[in-house]
Amino acid sequence: MPDLTPQQIIDAYLEAIEARDFERARRHLDDRHFQYRSPVLNSDGADEFIANISHIGAILARIERRHIFVDGADVCHVLRFITSWSTATATDVVQWSKVKDGKIRSIETFFDARVYREMFTLEGE
Repeated sequence: MPDLTPQQIIDAYLEAIEARDFERARRHLDDRHFQYRSPVLNSDGADEFIANISHIGAILARIERRHIFVDGADVCHVLRFITSWSTATATDVVQWSKVKDGKIRSIETFFDARVYREMFTLEGE
């Protein structure tokens, strides 16, 4: 099997997330050096990250790929996450991923997190 390009690795990861196949998504992440950063979640390990994002499976309807930029091992997607709570909600996201040795080493996402912070804020905080 030929080596996959960074873009192909990230695309396979996104396909797994969209399919709610978090075990398959995990196989694309670096076992020792994975880091994730976003306005609502930071993880310093692939297993921790997958455990956290697997909770979105219940609300994730689909991921629309709007545009992609590739610069060597860096892959930047402009995405729209379609989620469903009581109604469908679209969140525009920029996802910057770095691939090394055939695995995703880091993912950093940028988006307006106000809705998510309100959803996860407990009364009295």
